[in-house]
Amino acid sequence: MNTETIVQDQQILTLDALLAASTARTGLDDFGDPGFREGLDLLLSDIRALDLDPACVQATAWRIGQSLDTRALAVKGLKERPEVLEQPISEPIIIAGLVRSGTTALHLLMSLDPQFQGPEHWLTVYPMPRPPRETWDGIAEYRTEKASLDAYLQASPESADDHMMTAEGIEESLFILGSGFASNMWPSMWEVPNYDRWYRSRDDTDSYRWLADVLRLIGAGDDRRWLLKNPTDLFSLQEVLNVFPDAKIIQTHRDPVDSTPSVSNLIFSARRAFCGDKADRADVGRREAEMWAQALERAESARAKSAATFIDVEFRDFTRDQMATIRSIYDQLGLTLTVETEGAMQAWLDAHPHKPSKGPKHRPEDFGLTREGLEERFAAYRARRGYI
Repeated sequence: MNTETIVQDQQILTLDALLAASTARTGLDDFGDPGFREGLDLLLSDIRALDLDPACVQATAWRIGQSLDTRALAVKGLKERPEVLEQPISEPIIIAGLVRSGTTALHLLMSLDPQFQGPEHWLTVYPMPRPPRETWDGIAEYRTEKASLDAYLQASPESADDHMMTAEGIEESLFILGSGFASNMWPSMWEVPNYDRWYRSRDDTDSYRWLADVLRLIGAGDDRRWLLKNPTDLFSLQEVLNVFPDAKIIQTHRDPVDSTPSVSNLIFSARRAFCGDKADRADVGRREAEMWAQALERAESARAKSAATFIDVEFRDFTRDQMATIRSIYDQLGLTLTVETEGAMQAWLDAHPHKPSKGPKHRPEDFGLTREGLEERFAAYRARRGYI
């Protein structure tokens, strides 16, 4: 790569350039509270230090730019509908747990219950008051995101298997939190040590206030109960409860010695998409093991101090009998599971059967880890959950 190309790439990945590019795309120049700039500026500084190749620079600019567009659109919507900020979010149900512990399947199953609302994928990219479902095919933003997502999943079929994402389907709140630029999403995509230290040392309450406001915009006029999911909520559980003090938390559990290699493989796939050959398996393994060990202990500390309702779900129990787990959750939350909803859930399960693994697909050694090291790192959590 010649010097001129490097300089051009460095200029693309600056705060001013990305803000200007977002304004050119959306026609919007109000990104709301400028507090987000601290994290974004630090993130970009770390990314520039990676000296990515031109294709990765373009992919990076597109991905960060998309979250800037999302932010500007949310700010516009909230300015146009300021009354939604007074709308309460009462007793949301929040699914949190280690990645690869059943959070996605549980979230998708419960989203089939019409008593709940959740942020649909396309609305986490183009936030607006949720239009009537029958109008979506005529909405340019929906069509654009559906085409973009379909193309991505065709190019990356393993992501389709992992996340079961669709433009119209329910999405985890990580995407909205990402538009605040203090989020675990960004260290998952690039090796950004300074940003990562900053993110993990901060009080994240402001991020969850931003999430709550964007949810209020999407759910304007809809008084159904919110159903949310984000594994990283484990890390910021105290901040989650600061903003949603009456939340009902469903924490999913799985032995991290088994899940960490799988998590690392998932994150490595994202790293390769944005870093190419500079994605490093050992760095991903180290970071994910450290992050999730810290998240589990922070969550345990927050739970010990909270009077909130917590429901624990074991991955092995859920995969053995999903509907029994659903019925137990509904009983513990005092919810009614109608015959129609149970039928819809069973139909979904029949269409997406769980495929038991014949053995681990990924080994700790694939990511610079060892089983013994993981056992030591997660010893306290494994003892609490009876995995030892």
